Amino acid sequence: MNARYLVVAGAVAMSTIACGYSSKTATDYDRSICFTHYHSFSIVKGNSSGNPMMDQRALSDVVSALTSKGWIEVPAGDAQAAVVVHSTTKTKHTYETLYDGWGGGWGWRRGWGRGFGGSTTFVNDYKVGTLVVDIFDANTKQAIDKMFSNFPPGSAMAKGH
Repeated sequence: MNARYLVVAGAVAMSTIACGYSSKTATDYDRSICFTHYHSFSIVKGNSSGNPMMDQRALSDVVSALTSKGWIEVPAGDAQAAVVVHSTTKTKHTYETLYDGWGGGWGWRRGWGRGFGGSTTFVNDYKVGTLVVDIFDANTKQAIDKMFSNFPPGSAMAKGH
């Protein structure tokens, strides 16, 4: 019986540890930009996840993170940086199968003798969210210009003509 509790406790501990590692973050930015020159920002509407409450929480968290770094939220025309918050969710599934033994003996649906036990599979749905925060110079829109400098691919505009 003690071994059973040890296995359950180990499984719970491993699940708890795994939850901490499930959040992944990545950062990419133009290393030639001096971010110390930016002190104000405005929010530009981004893509919605379809869940207004989650979108509002994400937006609030981004504003809170930027203000904690000393940036000030101002109206769009007065901002040095524009911040776009995009969020999406996707439903994923896990499957869990539980077995009730190897059978044998008399039982409902089994009849006499040895047999294989039954199994039940459960589907667990969960949401995976992605949050992307874009920050670009509000005056020059430099990030946007760079992004579309070669768009559409193969066109005369992309080749500089």
